[in-house]
Amino acid sequence: MRLVQIAYEKQAEKFFAKHEDIRQEFVRCIKQLFRNDHPEQVNNKRLKGKHKGHSRIAIGSYRIIYKVINGDIIIVSVVAAGSRGDVYKHL
Repeated sequence: MRLVQIAYEKQAEKFFAKHEDIRQEFVRCIKQLFRNDHPEQVNNKRLKGKHKGHSRIAIGSYRIIYKVINGDIIIVSVVAAGSRGDVYKHL
C-alpha cells in the first residue's frame, strides 16, 4: 500500500480552516481514489487547457484543485479550494 501525503498551499489552507468538514471529505475522497476503493464514486476530473496536469474534486458546490506527484509516496499538493465560481481564479 502506498503512502499518501497531502500538502496545502496558502489559499487552500485558509479555505480549509473555515471548512473543516470539506477538508475531511476531501481527505476521504483522495484516500478512496488512491486505494482504488470504488473511485467511480468520487466526483474527480482532470483539467484541460492551461490547467493541464491538475485535477479537481467536487464536493457539493465546492471545488478542490490538486496536483499529484508520483513515486513510492504519493504527494497530493492542493493548489486551490473554494466555491465553484471562484476557485479557478486562484490558479
